[in-house]
Amino acid sequence: MLESASFRIPVARDSKGRLVSPEDAVKGRRYECPSCSGAVVLHAGEKKRRHFHHHASACAEETVLHLAAKQLIVQAIEAWIAGGPSPVFVRRCAEPGCQATTRQPLPKKVVRAVPELRVRSGHVVDVGLVGLADLPIAAIEVLVSHEVDGEKAFELGLPWIEVEAASVCESGGRVLVAVRDRFLPWLCDEHEQRRGQAHRETRAAREHKSALVRSLPYRLDEFPAYRIADVVVCPHGHDTLLFEWDGKQPPWPRPPHVVAHESDEDALYDAPAKRLRSVLAFRRRWASACIRCGARVDARR
Repeated sequence: MLESASFRIPVARDSKGRLVSPEDAVKGRRYECPSCSGAVVLHAGEKKRRHFHHHASACAEETVLHLAAKQLIVQAIEAWIAGGPSPVFVRRCAEPGCQATTRQPLPKKVVRAVPELRVRSGHVVDVGLVGLADLPIAAIEVLVSHEVDGEKAFELGLPWIEVEAASVCESGGRVLVAVRDRFLPWLCDEHEQRRGQAHRETRAAREHKSALVRSLPYRLDEFPAYRIADVVVCPHGHDTLLFEWDGKQPPWPRPPHVVAHESDEDALYDAPAKRLRSVLAFRRRWASACIRCGARVDARR
């Protein structure tokens, strides 16, 4: 038995099978419900916001919203593949502590979208994003009243994102606002620039360190017990290498740039007596020497 449909239908199917919003619909044309394919009426008066609804229908609002949102996402992606604007994901920046949102265009490796796609884990996703060789690369789940359950979220085996059906319908599937985000991390513009600068600085420091190692008059692998801890500046302003090793005394064989030096005075903490006590003068210590001028820089063990 049919019941009166009191809810508004967000989109309807035209004679070509495409979903259209009430704002884009033309009064007098025939439109169908995206769920039951029954005829719907376009209300386009001056007092109320334009909308579709059934005369009478057994459709449930949740079913209509869910099905319409999935079809709109697929339709928007198909339009993008045909040369239209890209749908975008609205996501939270992945930088810890950042509350900014950012817009990510649909990745170019997506070649098609498939509704109700069964993936390798055996689960069916609302919309599967498929790449080359017909391989699923991500999933979009549509939320109406029930979010993705924990078992499916754990077993899905793909990056996925969950979006609200009502929001999808409002944007025609072109703006996908994440309510749960299990895609690969995405950064806002500010942190993307910082992360890129940090990466460039790290790479430059690594290359500089490698160049200093190559400038040594011997190969570091001739002294396997030693490692390069850092690049430091010697007292004369030269960039040089800081050697480190395990243990108190430097093992043999010892690199030429690990050198001994004497200290005029020293003190140790005497735990039983709870006081500092003097030790023998001219106690031998070890340090790295600058690879350019020989000045001591530090000891690292």
